[in-house]
Amino acid sequence: MWLSLLGLELLPILAVLALLVGVPAFVVVVLAVVSGYIRHDAERRLAALEDGDTDDSGDESDGRE
Repeated sequence: MWLSLLGLELLPILAVLALLVGVPAFVVVVLAVVSGYIRHDAERRLAALEDGDTDDSGDESDGRE
């Protein structure tokens, strides 16, 4: 109902503003989540290397003989 009070000229402007704010915010959130996962995984692998554990990822052997 409040959209009808804005008028037809203002709706495209609001849509563009929502895209200009929403899309970069979404990209920043995705990048933050991905970089947080990469950092967490790197810290976990570094701790495993320091402890001498190498069996967490299976990179050393792929199951073939």
